[in-house]
Amino acid sequence: METGKYNLHIQSGETVNRQFKIISANGDPYDLTGYTIESYVKPDFTSSAAATFTCTSPDTTGGVINLAMTSQSSALLTGSCYYYDVRIKSASTALYPVEGKLIVSPSVTK
Repeated sequence: METGKYNLHIQSGETVNRQFKIISANGDPYDLTGYTIESYVKPDFTSSAAATFTCTSPDTTGGVINLAMTSQSSALLTGSCYYYDVRIKSASTALYPVEGKLIVSPSVTK
């Protein structure tokens, strides 16, 4: 599986919902049955998490992953550029199918 690089653009204070479909090397959806999914947002690769995405899979056999963040959590992101990745993990495997920058624009109208 090749890591997909996706830069996400959000507005500070926005409710965030993004969906990804994970595809295996042979082109089929990656079966996520038995995997846990997590995603952290950090200002750089060595810092503590500034936020997390709530990760779910509405279609585990279809390889679908949803990332969500509440408006309260995204409002706490005060910088303009963060990094995130998505880790899917089983008892024997950890994979990172999605990564990128999270670019946060400040809210002008509140």
